[in-house]
Formats: sequence, C-alpha cells, structure tokens
Amino acid sequence: MNGGPVNAPERSPQEEPMTTPATHESVAAEAHAFFAARAPRRERRGMLHGVGDDDVVGVGLTQPDDEAAEVARAQQWQRELFDAKLAWLDGPVRFGGRGLSHDYVELVAGIAAEYQVPSTSTYMVSHGIVAPTILAHGTEEQQRAFLPGIWRGDLICCQLFSEPEAGSDLASLRTTAVRDGDDWIVTGQKVWSSFAHVAQLGELLVRTGPPESRHRGLSVFLIDMNSPGIDVRPLRQVTGSEHFNEVFLDGVRVPDSRRLGPVNGGWNIAMTTVGSERSVLGRAHNGIMIEPVIRLFALARSTGAIEDPAIQDLLAECWAREQVLHETATRLRDAGGPAPGSVVKLMTTSDMEYYSDVAARLLGYRMVADTGAWGTYSWSQLLLSAPSHRIAGGSDEIQRNILAERVLGLPREERPVPEKSA
Repeated sequence: MNGGPVNAPERSPQEEPMTTPATHESVAAEAHAFFAARAPRRERRGMLHGVGDDDVVGVGLTQPDDEAAEVARAQQWQRELFDAKLAWLDGPVRFGGRGLSHDYVELVAGIAAEYQVPSTSTYMVSHGIVAPTILAHGTEEQQRAFLPGIWRGDLICCQLFSEPEAGSDLASLRTTAVRDGDDWIVTGQKVWSSFAHVAQLGELLVRTGPPESRHRGLSVFLIDMNSPGIDVRPLRQVTGSEHFNEVFLDGVRVPDSRRLGPVNGGWNIAMTTVGSERSVLGRAHNGIMIEPVIRLFALARSTGAIEDPAIQDLLAECWAREQVLHETATRLRDAGGPAPGSVVKLMTTSDMEYYSDVAARLLGYRMVADTGAWGTYSWSQLLLSAPSHRIAGGSDEIQRNILAERVLGLPREERPVPEKSA
C-alpha cells in the first residue's frame, strides 16, 4: 500500500512577493477565510457531552478498513494548505514555506482546531520528525528534492530507527549498509515504524562502521520505501489499529546521493530526529489527545460526580497539568539543546496516564466493558495507548539520563562493557 516511486516534485515552489509584511492579525484572517470556505465550525465537543464522535485519542487509531480513505483525504487537504501558503508557515520561502516564526504555526493550528477539517495525523512523522532533519542536515539538492513534496503531502515519511534488540539503545543497532560503488546495500530489520506501510520515504539509521564503533559508526539515508527488498508488515495493537510496523530490508540498494551527512556521522543527525520526535509529543495541537481535560470535566458533569470534592480535586489537578505543560513547552521551545524535547515528553506521557486514571475513577467498569454509552468505553483507547508513549522517542529512563547527564552535568551512568569475541 506504499504509493509510487519517490521523485522530486515536478515543480519548484515559486517565491511570491509579499506586498505587506505578515502580522498575526493578517495571517489569522487568511486562515479563518481558508477554513471557513472548506469546513463547518466545530462544536467544542468536549464541553457538550454526547455531541459528535467520542474519540479521545486522535493519532494512530484508524482501523485498516478506513485508512486508505483517510490518507486520500489528508493528502488532498495538505495540497490545498500548501497552495494557500498555510502548510509550512515557519519554513524557508525557497522551499515553499512562509518564512515566519513558530508563533504563526501555533496560531494557525489553533484556528484549524475550530473547524471540522480532515485529520492529517498521517503526516505527523513527515512534518514533525523527518522534514526538520532534512532541513537541518540535508544538502541543498536534497532539500529541494524532498521538502516541498513532504509539505505538499506528496510524500508520506516514516522513521526507521528502532530494532528488536536496539530500541532505546540506538548505538547497538545491527542493520548494516555496505558500500558498493555509488550505492549502499542495506540488510537488517526495523520495528515500531509508524506509518511505514503507507510511506514513500523513510529516514533510515544504519551501521556503516564496525559493531564496536557504537555511535561513531552510524549513518543516515533517505530510502525509497518502494525499493526491491523492503517488506513492511503492520503490527496490530491492543487498540485494533495497525499504524506501527516492522520493516525487513534484504539487500536493499540505496544510492549514495540519498545519504544525509557524512559516512559514520549519523549520530548527531539521529539526535536531531529524536529531539524533534520528543518535541512533537508536547505541542499544544499535536493531535495525540483530543481535548482530554475539557472532556473529563464534561464527563464528570454528566455522571454527577462533579459535586464530589475528591473529584473536584482530581479535575483541578488535570487542568493545572495541562496549563503547566503548555507553558513549559512554550518557554522551552526556543531554548535549543536536549532539554525541551526530554522535559516535554516526560510531562506529556505522565499527563496521559493521569488523565486515564481520572477517567477510570469516573467510569469504573464502563471504561472496560462497552455498554454502547457515548463517551465511556472510548476512554479505554487512551488507557491502552498511554504506555506506548513512555517508549516512543526514547524511554522515560533515557529521557531522565539525558537531563541528568547532558543538562545537569551529573556523572554518567555506568555502561556495561561489551564482551570481546573469542
């Protein structure tokens, strides 16, 4: 179900002269006009118990039978956004962006949330993880070849990092790339690759040096997911969705022109990628959760539990957590370094589990037994999804090590010494 071959877009975005500088007011007006012409206003469904669908989690829950249609809608919608200059507001103008600050991204995302627009969660990895890496480390030719297509929706991307025996410890990965003239031959296995079954482009981390070189022997490639030798197998989760995949690579040929950065210089590139992934989880409009706190308040009102002082304390804690997360993410967004991604990711995963616990307190058996009542059993999706976010983008233990060692300057945790082969 991967699409056609990966090629550079037929046309390059043209820089258009701006008659007047963009302001928050002018961009907001553009966004409202664009969305209002294409989608009805969205009710604040969290405030109205029983209105609209009752999904609490927005990313990765599409069932296989519905996925093809959702991908097609997302692609068409992304093209319209790109053509209207609303898709990549903080991107370079020469690649189809708008050249504005990140504040405009949050502004337009907030406006989009007011309308019933198609879900674009299929592009979460593309826009939030792979594109920033190409922008930071790609050559001018690579950037022109891929960034406009990614942001226009022509290319869906996946991240090929984790392996069965190299999840959080990426430096121990075993997938290899061996030089063969102007190409590299890749052999190995990846796992937990979101959207790989619908992707055309993968960011691939491989070993190009000897095993003992660890992080000093890794390289990164942009790989065509339709290449011979690639076998993508979806993994069905307990929620019923299949957006995670395992990917087998058997003698896959990759041109050297698809290499990002220097040979054996992939570790810094990988850190850019995982840093972006962690930051995505903490964005105000990341699509992972759908108004969880507002909906918990509405659920408490519908059950009458809102009058219980103990429940009021729990809801107050939920509200405070949401505000602290958003304020912290905003404050750290421009700080750079390893802190923002790790801090925000730890806070997000902790909040997801806390919200699930509060929902369980409110619903009891109705959270695990589907009675058909609106807004009850749907919370089980959040409960079942929350643990996976403690692993994605690096486990909680890895995030704490990063903060302790690279931010606070504490002594490094003792690493086991690899056994020497006989």
